[in-house]
Amino acid sequence: MGLYDAFRQNGAPTFYEAVHIPVEADLVVSGLVFCFVILAASFFLVLPGIRGKERLFAFTRITLSLFIGAVILVSNFAMTWEVSTITSTPTKYKAGIGDDITATIGVNIGLRGINVTLKGEPEKQLNETINYNEHFSWEWRQGRPGFGPFAGRFNQQYRAAQFRGLPLPILWVAEYFTFDGEGIRWGRHYRQAGWYSHIVLWLAFPLWILTNILFFVLLRYGAYFLVMTGAAMVTSNIIWATLRNVNELKIPFSDKHVLEFAFGGSFWICLITGILCIILGVVVYVMDLRCPQLIATFFNADVIQDSEEVQVEKEEPVVSDRREEEDEEDETAEKEADRSASAAAAEPTDDEIYEVRMPQEMRPAQRRFTQRFQKPRRRPPPPVPMRHISNDDGEDYQNMPDEEYENAAALK
Repeated sequence: MGLYDAFRQNGAPTFYEAVHIPVEADLVVSGLVFCFVILAASFFLVLPGIRGKERLFAFTRITLSLFIGAVILVSNFAMTWEVSTITSTPTKYKAGIGDDITATIGVNIGLRGINVTLKGEPEKQLNETINYNEHFSWEWRQGRPGFGPFAGRFNQQYRAAQFRGLPLPILWVAEYFTFDGEGIRWGRHYRQAGWYSHIVLWLAFPLWILTNILFFVLLRYGAYFLVMTGAAMVTSNIIWATLRNVNELKIPFSDKHVLEFAFGGSFWICLITGILCIILGVVVYVMDLRCPQLIATFFNADVIQDSEEVQVEKEEPVVSDRREEEDEEDETAEKEADRSASAAAAEPTDDEIYEVRMPQEMRPAQRRFTQRFQKPRRRPPPPVPMRHISNDDGEDYQNMPDEEYENAAALK
C-alpha cells in the first residue's frame, strides 16, 4: 500500500462515503445553537479567575443573557411554531402505485415555511426506503394566483415537487397552503403572520444587545430595555396567534387520522422567555429604586454612575469669633460707603442744573403723553442782575446802596 493509496480502489480517485444527516435536522438552528454554546464556553472559562460571590453573579448574568439571545434567534428561524403528527396512517404512496403504505406523517410550521415529514412503518416498504422530509418556503412575496413564473415562491416549489414525483401525502399537505380564494387562505394568513412576527423578533435582537450594554452603564435604563425586549417577544406571539388563520386548519387522511395543529416548542419558549424578560426588568427596576447597593453588587456596577443627580455638600471652614467680627465690620463699612455714594450720585450738581438740555425728537403719541402727564425737570434760572447806576466820580463796580440799583427788590 503506497503513501497515496488510502481510500482508493483500483487506482481511481479517492472515494468518500456518503454523510448520513438526519432528515429532520435544521442546519440553521443547529448553527445558531452551536454559536451560543461557543460563546457560553468562552465566558465560562473566565469564571475561575473571579473570586467570591462575584463568580456566581457573573455565571447567572452570562447564562441568562445568552439564553435570551439564543431564544430570540432560534425562535426566528425554527420550524416548530405549530406542529402536528399522526402515526400508523394508511395512505397512498405515489401516483401509479395502487398499494397503500403505513407511515407517520408530521408537519412543522415556522415563520418562513413548512416542513413535511413522511416516514414508513416499517421504513422498508414496496422495495423502497420511505423516509422523506421536504421543505416549502413562502418568504416573502405572495405572487399571482396559479403556479406560473409570477406566482409565489410556495406555489412554484409545489409545482416543482409535482414534477419530481414526490409522494402523494407530502403533496396533499402542501396543496392546502396553495389555496387562495374565498375563505380558504391558509397559506396567505400563515405568510402574513410569519412576516410580522419575524420583524418583531428582529426588533427584539438589537434591544437585547442594548440591554447588555446598558447594564454596564445605567442599570435603570438596562431594566427599561429588558422590558422592551420581552414585550417584543410577547408581541410576536400575539401576532402569530391572531393572524395565522381564520379557519382552523385540519388535513384529513382518513376518518381516524386527521392532522390537527397546535402551538409548538418555539412558540411556547418565545412566550415564556418574553414574560421572563418583563419580570426580570421590573425586578431590576424596583431593586434599583429600593436596594441600589445590592443590585449594583450583583451587576458589578458603580452606584454613583447610575445616579442622574449627585449633590455634594461643601464643608465650610471654621473661622474664629474675632475673624467673624472683623468681617461683619468690613461689611458694615462697605454698605455705608455704598449708601453714601448712591446718595451723592442721586443729588444733581450745579452743572447739571444749569445745563441746557435739547428736547429729543419724539413721536406724536409720546409727545402728547409727555405734555399731559409729565412736568419739566429743569428749574427756572435765577433773574439776571440789571446794570447799576454809576456816580459822577466815575467810580464803577463799587458797593453802592441798594436804592441805587434797578430792580433791587428782585435781587433780594
